[in-house]
Amino acid sequence: MPLSIAGVPRTLTGKKLEVPVKRILQGASVSNVSSVGAVTHPETLAWFADYARRSAPSE
Repeated sequence: MPLSIAGVPRTLTGKKLEVPVKRILQGASVSNVSSVGAVTHPETLAWFADYARRSAPSE
């Protein structure tokens, strides 16, 4: 099943935030990987953080 995301987080200059997204998916908090003021749509980072929490294996 394809995954539909809200958007791709980008810097104010338009670069994709690939490494911060990877770190979020690995369990890092959004505040530790990027500054909210440096992202065009910070809610996209929150989407990835929520996805990581929902996808984490339950123990």
